[in-house]
Amino acid sequence: MARQRTAFTPDPKHVLFAAMGLGLLFVLWNNEAFLLNPADPHWQHLAPAGWRFPPHGLFGSVALVTGALQFSSRLRRNRRRHRLIGRTYAIAAIGTCCFAMWMATFISPWFLTLFTWTQGIALMLCTGIGWTMARRRKFEWHRAWMMRSYAIALIFIEGRVLMAIPWFGARGLDAVVAVNWFLLVVSLLAVELWLQWEKLKLPAKEPLARSRAG
Repeated sequence: MARQRTAFTPDPKHVLFAAMGLGLLFVLWNNEAFLLNPADPHWQHLAPAGWRFPPHGLFGSVALVTGALQFSSRLRRNRRRHRLIGRTYAIAAIGTCCFAMWMATFISPWFLTLFTWTQGIALMLCTGIGWTMARRRKFEWHRAWMMRSYAIALIFIEGRVLMAIPWFGARGLDAVVAVNWFLLVVSLLAVELWLQWEKLKLPAKEPLARSRAG
């Protein structure tokens, strides 16, 4: 008897994080390679930020990694480990926002500073609410708010990937601001649509179960 072949259907979560991982590698190569070259002109742009840049980068890197780990079903089975990763993410996310907002006042024009502060406040707010929901053991709400938080954090990668497209890159800071505002709206909207889609799928079997019970 021939075995039936089951079609491979990739998990959307795995596809998303694989894409984000590739995006992060691209950003490190395309945008952050100046870190290895002390003579790169980009250091002059960052000079007014002074000592604030290294902790901003460190906190941001930790937030991007630990944020992704929070959504691992395997790691969530170990509650102690999941709580440790979650606390690390919350501290790192809030830390990188504080330094980014502080740096923006020194090195960015006002219209880019406005976005940086908006993104930072939104990220800290979502992270803080997610943390509070976990403390109150409202884990469904905790998951939803942490999804919103990480979606905002991922703008760091998404914005730089889009700005690598020549059509956007040729338009300078105007495109940077437009792309980042666009991503902020789309990221939060995408999370809400995903959460609502999950809710729509849940009650589908209830009428059938009730009819059988009757």
